[in-house]
Amino acid sequence: MPLLAATSGIAGLAEDAREFLAALRFARPDVLWLVLVFPAFALLDRWASRQRRRAVERIGRPSAVAGQFTHPPARGRWGGLANSLAWTLLILGIAGPLWGKSDETGVAVGRDVVVVIDLSRTMLADDMDDRSAPMRWQAARAAALDLIDAMAKRGGHRIGVVVFAARTAVLCPLTTDYDHARAIVKDINGDDPPVEIRPPVGVEVLSGTRIGAALIAAVGTHDKRFPGYQDIILLSDGDDPGADSEWVRGADAARDAKVPVHAVGVGDPEAGTFMTLGDEPFETRLQEAPLKQVAAETRGQYLGARKASPRLGEFFRSHIEPLPGREVSDEAIPQPKERYPWFLAPALALFALGWFRGRT
Repeated sequence: MPLLAATSGIAGLAEDAREFLAALRFARPDVLWLVLVFPAFALLDRWASRQRRRAVERIGRPSAVAGQFTHPPARGRWGGLANSLAWTLLILGIAGPLWGKSDETGVAVGRDVVVVIDLSRTMLADDMDDRSAPMRWQAARAAALDLIDAMAKRGGHRIGVVVFAARTAVLCPLTTDYDHARAIVKDINGDDPPVEIRPPVGVEVLSGTRIGAALIAAVGTHDKRFPGYQDIILLSDGDDPGADSEWVRGADAARDAKVPVHAVGVGDPEAGTFMTLGDEPFETRLQEAPLKQVAAETRGQYLGARKASPRLGEFFRSHIEPLPGREVSDEAIPQPKERYPWFLAPALALFALGWFRGRT
């Protein structure tokens, strides 16, 4: 039992250390390269020590010569280790380590992204390769969480969340509160979608997949002050049983607002999956044509994830984050707290200790 507790404790410490290193940032990371100077100095010091030893050997036995010094050199490696550690801490302190949150706030600088998730009945199809997320809606939810994690890495970007089926609901307006957005996305359940997006009771609807209405809602969620700094990411199987090209209205709205729609197709486009709606069986598969058309008409990109898990984090970092960002002064974001005293104080203490030992 004690062994299990110790193992659990070590695992917990390792996880805490991993989370700390993931959260650690530096205000001046360009200074960190100076740490690489120490190996060069160590080699130079080793070479100099050998040269001194050879010079002493020419005079006489090293032990006899050392006894003639008024202040014999200190033995052991403590001095060199303390000096190296002091310089390392000094450089880390100058680099400006940051973690945690301070009371100060900053301006949100980045892109505005509204992610639109299809929760229609066809998204219940379990034709995805990832067994941890076999259903289409599960793969879409995992992709949205991956997107939020990527946006939170640097911060400053705003994220909004829209879901749709027969109707549309804005679950999260644009925000820099990634924890809030992440919690909302985690709560999405395709087996039990929000009442707001289900067909009205007693009203017969043409289709339970209203892509156009969802895109119009996503455009409306965007901040009209910042055209050109906005994106919509649509996660859907494109399977609209209404076949009325309703998506055209949404594409027109996004194009008029100059907001590119990046469409992500999930599902198997080849082998259909049979499902039932009431007592009626039907076949569903990924319909890529409307999704590609939406992306093309809005100058977005189509990502054919198909049966694989969409890698939206990677897509955001490579295609969206490098684009110009806007500045939002009325949505202040918490700033990480500067922690340089934690490094500079022990560095100065080690330098003082080394000086004191050299004087005695």
